[in-house]
Amino acid sequence: MKKYIEPIIHILVWGIGYFLILNYTSTIGDFRKDRGPYWVALLFGMLMNQVVFYTTAFFLVPKFLRLKKIKALIFSLLGGFIFINLFESIVDYSYLTNFFSSASESFVVYLLYNSVIGFFTLLVALSYSLIKYWIQNEKLKRVLLEEKLSTEMAFLKSKINPHFLFNVLNSFYAKSLKHNVPELADGIAKLAELMRYMVYETNEDKVALEKEIHHLKNFIQVYQLRIAEDDKVFINFNIEGDIKSVKISPMLLIPFVENAIKHGIDPKTKSIIDISLKAEAKNLYFKVTNTIHQGAYGLTDEPSGFGLDNLKKRLSILYPNRYTLETKEEKGYFISLLILKLE
Repeated sequence: MKKYIEPIIHILVWGIGYFLILNYTSTIGDFRKDRGPYWVALLFGMLMNQVVFYTTAFFLVPKFLRLKKIKALIFSLLGGFIFINLFESIVDYSYLTNFFSSASESFVVYLLYNSVIGFFTLLVALSYSLIKYWIQNEKLKRVLLEEKLSTEMAFLKSKINPHFLFNVLNSFYAKSLKHNVPELADGIAKLAELMRYMVYETNEDKVALEKEIHHLKNFIQVYQLRIAEDDKVFINFNIEGDIKSVKISPMLLIPFVENAIKHGIDPKTKSIIDISLKAEAKNLYFKVTNTIHQGAYGLTDEPSGFGLDNLKKRLSILYPNRYTLETKEEKGYFISLLILKLE
């Protein structure tokens, strides 16, 4: 029911506005009813004001504010305001003057009148859109905060001190070196790095892309410890572009790799995972391709998995209108492509 409240309010406001103005103008006597429908001029003017209001409030302001292009927003509003007022004044002056009983007014009078009404409409539209934008942002912040708190609570409920876990892993690392098992020692060290990154590094809104890549590599290396030497499993990671100056939200890329490993590896058959990351012209391209095996394919909406819906929800909060996410199956492979517009 809540989603219908806003449209109903809009219909009521415009409807009441039409009714009041029509009743007011009908008492002025400036219209000749015998020469046509005197309300046509008013109807056309109100229609133009609706174009100004809804174009401003529902398209221009949300689009350019999210992209943080204030100058482009100002120029768009100014250009649209001038165009609409000129168009409305030309129509009034050329075609609608015959609805008035008095002598035809000059074009400047029409332009001035329409500009005043249009400017008032523009101010109302700006106020409405800015308030709505602020409310939506506050809601998104609350959602993100609630998700962060729920994650922290889940960790606290485990009743395991992370320092205790790190100490245990350090003990295992020392024992594996003592017994000359370097592969196990390396795996334990990578696992400790994974945990340290998830516990301490992800508290920031943005982390260096290099750290996120290092985390991905550690995750892959830890998983590869489970793969036997004779298993035909191949995981490739290719990086291009300047990644040193790039920052992104933490733990944003790992779901794609987890998904590829979960659904793309079968030790009994040849399995391939290709991961490519490219930073170019304030855009980040992250592509993961994996062979398709048994079970559910690709990013699914499972309770135990990350899920495509959850991933889109997080992206919409962290990168509103600044991401593209594509998934598809092609010739026995599942392909995920994420494109981020970086600030």
